[in-house]
Amino acid sequence: MSLRLFLEQIVTQSEASMGKANSRSFRRLSALFRYLLIPFSWIFGLVVSCRNGLYDLGWWRPKRLPGQVISLGNITIGGAGKTPHVVYIAKLLHQQGVRVAILASGYRSRAKRRDQVVVVSESTPVTRCGDEPLMMAQQLSATLPIGDIPVLVCRNRYRAGLVAVRQFQSQVLILDDGFQHRQLARDLDIVVLNNGLNDLSTSQSRSNRLLPAGPLREPLSQLRRAGAIINRPNQLNTLSSQIQSGFISAAALSGKPVFTSYYRPARLYPIHQPSQTVALDQMRCQRIFAFCGIGNPASFGETLQNQQPDDLQMMVFADHHHYSKSDLGRIQSEAGRFGADMILTTEKDRPKITPLVNQQTIYVLAIEPVIQDTFKQLIKSIVAKNGNVFTEITPI
Repeated sequence: MSLRLFLEQIVTQSEASMGKANSRSFRRLSALFRYLLIPFSWIFGLVVSCRNGLYDLGWWRPKRLPGQVISLGNITIGGAGKTPHVVYIAKLLHQQGVRVAILASGYRSRAKRRDQVVVVSESTPVTRCGDEPLMMAQQLSATLPIGDIPVLVCRNRYRAGLVAVRQFQSQVLILDDGFQHRQLARDLDIVVLNNGLNDLSTSQSRSNRLLPAGPLREPLSQLRRAGAIINRPNQLNTLSSQIQSGFISAAALSGKPVFTSYYRPARLYPIHQPSQTVALDQMRCQRIFAFCGIGNPASFGETLQNQQPDDLQMMVFADHHHYSKSDLGRIQSEAGRFGADMILTTEKDRPKITPLVNQQTIYVLAIEPVIQDTFKQLIKSIVAKNGNVFTEITPI
């Protein structure tokens, strides 16, 4: 197990890749480790509070891009499922005739300069743009003409937005993982609450801790900045109970719309043949060996279990893991010992594992969010509030 994966499990209490025999000792060790990190959380909290205060008081002012900006983000570490919702909103607006671009930071990419803007295509090396932007570009190109919804990567997302407006005449800019990116003004802030928030409520003593002793990127009180909340179906009642118990301040969510969302399998395809679709029921009654390097591997496992396999075994890597030939050898060896009928991974992992796969067939399971229709109405109303965005925007 990598050090990073171990630290992520310590914070998020994830035991997806731990054996049952080790879970008790793991819980003891994680509790001790988090306790030792509490002083560092205080320092982190002071820095976050000072930064937010400077923006709240107007001493620091966010930059405003031409057009409108919709941000999706979360308040905890771990996989919240932001990226599928970014693609969902981009497609929704594109269907309405709006020119959309996606702005991403390209986490773990190896850009030479902070202000370097990369327009991501299917063939862009994952090391140049990051796994999630490449995944979005591949998903969009599978159903839309190339360039209809450009994905731009730059650590300076204001600069990326300017390029999107000038080069693609983009009218709406969707900011991926942008809740803490306060340097950029936005018209709507959407926060996606992951399954981790449900786990947080089980122990208020640890759940309200900031990084690195806890999973919070910033205090839960900062949810007051959100314009809307996307919540998992089984979390809506939990969210209400958290407000009633004082775990989340009622003022922080006062008047904010909360939308339920769940993920369903969209299609299954061989890793080297993304245009070929395999029937989803092919997973039923099969021995499936799955691997992933995502923020919420338990969600992937649950999705697979819902397909009613005969048996399921998972190998979990750290989020954004860069796979090696050694990793692929381990995957194939473990799958062989398990007697797997199918080896599966996620679309986020696909770009990093594809160059390593030769003969053996690995399947990719694509998912898509399902959200209530009132969410669509909210997005359309936000886009239309400042006038008709369906008209031309003059490039600057």
